[in-house]
Amino acid sequence: MELLDSLEQRIDEMLKSIRSLREENRKLADEASAGAQSLKDEVRRLTNELESEREAKNAVLQRIDSLLQKLKGEES
Repeated sequence: MELLDSLEQRIDEMLKSIRSLREENRKLADEASAGAQSLKDEVRRLTNELESEREAKNAVLQRIDSLLQKLKGEES
């Protein structure tokens, strides 16, 4: 009978441990999902910033080219 009681106690402990591990796993999955979404948002934001910087750079280069063309026109 003692062995049966001991077995029952160990099973109860293992079930409790399994429930605890499942809960921890769920929390970690939620955190990972939130972290992944945060990372996606950051990548999107940085991509948009990079595109804006590229557009600004191209606009500046076009203005410089225009000014160079003006100078070349004056030299002729």
